[in-house]
Amino acid sequence: MLAAACNSDGNSAPAETAAAPAAAAELPGQALFVQNCAVCHGPDGKLGLNGAHDLTKSNLNATGRVYMVTQGLGKMPSFKDKLSPEQIQQVVDYSLTLK
Repeated sequence: MLAAACNSDGNSAPAETAAAPAAAAELPGQALFVQNCAVCHGPDGKLGLNGAHDLTKSNLNATGRVYMVTQGLGKMPSFKDKLSPEQIQQVVDYSLTLK
């Protein structure tokens, strides 16, 4: 039985290959969101730390969210000097997936 556990019959390689795409399934903007936004909004958008709005209940469309991320408001900092316009759009697109 122990020998069977050590037996390399090639079945482990497809399992490892199958796991790799799952890790790569991260949505564009997700890593940027986690790095820059999750501290207040939480990874699911519901945390509400420092007065952050619940992104799952936000009425802002993509244009409004781009403005908010770019300019900031209240305690939320502006990200125009930290993220490129493309990165801001990726964060916004990801934030719209939080429901």
